[in-house]
Amino acid sequence: MTAPRFSCLAITLMLLSLAWVPEPVFADSEYRLGPGDEIQIQVYREDDLSMQLMLDETGTFDYPYLGTLNALGKTVKQLKEEITRGLLQDILINPSVNVAITRYRSFYIGGEVKRAGSYPYLPGLTVRQAITLAGGPTEWASPTKFEILREGESTAVNADNSTPVRPGDTVTVLEGMF
Repeated sequence: MTAPRFSCLAITLMLLSLAWVPEPVFADSEYRLGPGDEIQIQVYREDDLSMQLMLDETGTFDYPYLGTLNALGKTVKQLKEEITRGLLQDILINPSVNVAITRYRSFYIGGEVKRAGSYPYLPGLTVRQAITLAGGPTEWASPTKFEILREGESTAVNADNSTPVRPGDTVTVLEGMF
């Protein structure tokens, strides 16, 4: 292969790798808010209506002029629309509201890991990474047997090292058979 053809191929491969973006575990537009999520509400040119807060154990929070708002199970877009509608009622003429997730609620990991407990969720987290956050597997841990109890579900499902973990999930590393 000549040098110009090789460099053209290398540039093409580099551009293709930049264009490929892994699909997120879930899109923020589909993500349902719940207790422990931290959100930021910004209202353009209204500092007293802009704040950062954590949703309480019921998924609610107090907001100026609107009282207690329930964000449980709503998307960021739905919450933004609810705040905008509320502010339009005798408070602001044309509110420009933005709502963003600043920190997701924790996930939980137990079983055969060195430090079981709750850990902050990070987008793109997998079972393997969750185990690493928990100090790694114990000597009794199975390298391939894991379960995930998805938030809101009543039955755990089998998982592997690459299974995505979501906020509120409970990961269990099972004991290996010797």
